[in-house]
Amino acid sequence: MKEETIFDFNMSALRVWSLISDLRGFARWHPIYRIAGEAERGAEIDVTWLLFGGDRKMTTQMIITRLTKPQLIGWQMGVRGFLTLDERYEIEPIANGVSIHHSVECRGIFGGLVGRMMRKGLRRTMRLQDAAFLALLRRQSRLPGQSTRHHRRPIKPPPPPRGAAND
Repeated sequence: MKEETIFDFNMSALRVWSLISDLRGFARWHPIYRIAGEAERGAEIDVTWLLFGGDRKMTTQMIITRLTKPQLIGWQMGVRGFLTLDERYEIEPIANGVSIHHSVECRGIFGGLVGRMMRKGLRRTMRLQDAAFLALLRRQSRLPGQSTRHHRRPIKPPPPPRGAAND
């Protein structure tokens, strides 16, 4: 069972990839994952899931299975052969920015059964995750008319003319 969402944003692929591949930075935006590691292919990283609105936590490991800068990051969580969740973000350049493909696939002996049972909840969760990531992208992008450069210092007023009252 596989679920997929697609959304577009006006930002460079490299910039989007750098935000999504900053796994420790997920705590700034992701509603569920808290990841304690760096994005390296084959890395086994601890990930804590915030459950029931953060009231409960569950820690497991994820393995980075795909990593191609600046277009793809993916990981796998679960018990291989029984139930695994394969999640990935693919970033595709388009005319006015990028198209982001977010997918989660349930695999294994119980993957099909569990996947069908949790399909509706998974869709809702993915929409929340995507909305949170879009909010991060909006915060990171420049607003029209704003510059990322430092503001220029104001021009100094001209010195007072000679023979002024203060002489």
